[in-house]
Amino acid sequence: MHNPENRSFVASIASQYGRRLRRFLSVRLRNVHDVPDLAQEVFLRLLRVSHQETIRNPEAYLFTVAGHVLHQHALRQSAGPSFVDITDAVSDLTSPADEDPTARTENAQRVERLERILARLPPRVGAALVLHRIGGFTVQEIADQMGVARETAKKYLARAAEHCRKSRDGNVEA
Repeated sequence: MHNPENRSFVASIASQYGRRLRRFLSVRLRNVHDVPDLAQEVFLRLLRVSHQETIRNPEAYLFTVAGHVLHQHALRQSAGPSFVDITDAVSDLTSPADEDPTARTENAQRVERLERILARLPPRVGAALVLHRIGGFTVQEIADQMGVARETAKKYLARAAEHCRKSRDGNVEA
């Protein structure tokens, strides 16, 4: 896979410039939650460099690669639909008019509670929750739909699950 020299080279770069790289990325991104994924992508690309000894200025090379990663991330963000209309998804939960009035009331209460929970979540976390629980999307499909890495989609879902758990236990106002 990757030779030991590449690993030590990347480890050296990471320890020396990792903090500056994360700052560089966070200043240029709309969503700072994407910083760890993009930093990881930069380091993975550095691992693939076949002759790292030919790099004269590792810092400049690192930030050039980071610029390319940012550019590709921006293209992915603009190419695919990353907006999920939560209102449309929640309206899909409404009851048919001929449904039992008790069931309709219970469903309306569940929808209201879901809307309150979603209002307290960051938009992308709420969107991931809706895609997963209502749309039936897998983690990878959520990542593809939202234009983020799979790990980021997993983090969004974990954050949403934690919020829902706290809401259910009464630790957070729902």
